[in-house]
Amino acid sequence: MTKKKKGKAGKTQDAQETAANDEEQAPQEAAVEAQDLCAERDDLMERLQRVSADYLNYQKRVQRDISEAREFANVELVKSLLPVLDDMERALATACENHGQDDPLFGGLQLVHDKALETLAKFDVHVIEADGEAFDPQKHLAVMQEPSGEHPPQTVLRVVQKGYELKGRPIRPATVVVSKAPEEDDSAQERRD
Repeated sequence: MTKKKKGKAGKTQDAQETAANDEEQAPQEAAVEAQDLCAERDDLMERLQRVSADYLNYQKRVQRDISEAREFANVELVKSLLPVLDDMERALATACENHGQDDPLFGGLQLVHDKALETLAKFDVHVIEADGEAFDPQKHLAVMQEPSGEHPPQTVLRVVQKGYELKGRPIRPATVVVSKAPEEDDSAQERRD
């Protein structure tokens, strides 16, 4: 019997030690679990802040796109009117050559042309000035280069076709002839050799 009593007493003592160990480990496990939950919360808060910032940026971008679309909604209409202006200018040049500036046909056509430019100016459409300007690939389209000793290289010598801009943004570049450095004579090259 003594062995049975010792066995029962040993089991009771083991159970008490296990319970004590469990009581000691429970606060440690709770602390670890609380730290994990805090880290997860912080991660979720950080992700929420990023998503919120992305959403605000998206809203701003959409507003900017809508505003820009409204501002430049007439681009296609204006582009379709530019060939009409080109034809008017060719007609003006021909009328001036053949009939002179005193001709009523020339005067009437000039008035219509000027009125068209005034109307376009009300919508912030303007001719791109190019003569004598430095070549700008944003505003000019070079179709030819000519040697010139009078102008520095990459200067617009003459305009082949006018360019137009809407609210400062080119809608058709000016087609231009650009200067380049003059070519040296063959005799000058032979002297160097």
